[in-house]
Amino acid sequence: MIYLHVTFHLEAQDVGRFETFYAAEFLPVILEHGFHPVGIFKTLVGPAGEVTEIWKFDDLADYERKWKALMDDHRVQKIFETTGPMVKGESFKLMESVSFVEAP
Repeated sequence: MIYLHVTFHLEAQDVGRFETFYAAEFLPVILEHGFHPVGIFKTLVGPAGEVTEIWKFDDLADYERKWKALMDDHRVQKIFETTGPMVKGESFKLMESVSFVEAP
């Protein structure tokens, strides 16, 4: 398994609006493309306005296939028109579990 870790940096006042829009508009599209969420989190203590997603994939080929399909979906570009102004920064990384702890 590999995991995609994505962190969005939002203005604190945009977090609620981002969550509402993401849940209603973006999450259904992501799930249609076969993404499997481990979790989606927002900062409780620490830097305000951070939303972190963790997604699980079978392997790198699975990630690449699903990511390409998602980015090629015309609905995603429309979604980015709405979320783009709310996102002040983002970071992406692919991770794998260590051998001595079973990952979710």
